[in-house]
Amino acid sequence: MDWFAPYVGLPFGDGPGQLTCWGLVRRVYADRVGVDLPAYGEISAKDLIRVARAMAAAKDDGWRAVSVPQALDVALMRSGRGGAAVVHVGVMVDNARVLHVEAASAAVVVPIRHHSIAGRIVGYRRLA
Repeated sequence: MDWFAPYVGLPFGDGPGQLTCWGLVRRVYADRVGVDLPAYGEISAKDLIRVARAMAAAKDDGWRAVSVPQALDVALMRSGRGGAAVVHVGVMVDNARVLHVEAASAAVVVPIRHHSIAGRIVGYRRLA
């Protein structure tokens, strides 16, 4: 079974048994890497834009930008093709697919060229 299979289908949300996009990244890192990523406790989980921006702006917390993603890198995404701000994150399952969850669906794995995210990915971060 693929390592990401247990996460597929997890519901989006802020309630019990639900995950935001950053919550999914945190769970994957805790389960698969044994790393407890920050919860950004000062930022409400309902304010996903601020969470994603905090992730994108991270300079000294161990994340580094990479141009070629690999499994467990974090994909930074904007809201749409025309949007400029990073508002969403996902976890790369390999160099061509991302696991993510958002209000439009439960957690899914899609190719980075899939119409639902094509043009939205603005970069990748790897935990050093």
